[in-house]
Amino acid sequence: MKIYVALFIAALSGAIGETFFSYGMRSFGSMDWTKPSRILDLIFVVARNPYILTGVVFAAGFFYLYLTALSWVDLSYAMPLTSLSFVFATFFARYALDERVSWYRWVGTAVIVLGISLVALDRHPRTAGTSSDEAGTKEAAAGSYPR
Repeated sequence: MKIYVALFIAALSGAIGETFFSYGMRSFGSMDWTKPSRILDLIFVVARNPYILTGVVFAAGFFYLYLTALSWVDLSYAMPLTSLSFVFATFFARYALDERVSWYRWVGTAVIVLGISLVALDRHPRTAGTSSDEAGTKEAAAGSYPR
């Protein structure tokens, strides 16, 4: 159960962070990579924009929870479950950012939910390395890690 809680919160945190990034970048306008001055502008906007900085905090929360989940389950199990962030992001885009989300995007989001459901049905989230927390702790303490 802890796996699902961590990955659910990670996905939610990632989507909230992306929503803040999008909202914050709307004040910046379109990025033009052919003008070097725009690169400096972007750096200064990012450093001073409270929405982008809030997004960074949520993205860091995602990263921490994702790394925690990877200590418990295989990458091939954790990564698809974090795709739940696409579902959250679609809802946030529609209802928080007031974006027009086409039915193509909603159908694509539904396909993602189907894929997440299939992965979540797998009852063996850890197939490589050790499967118990105690064994992983002993290996880490001894300084030997699976290769």
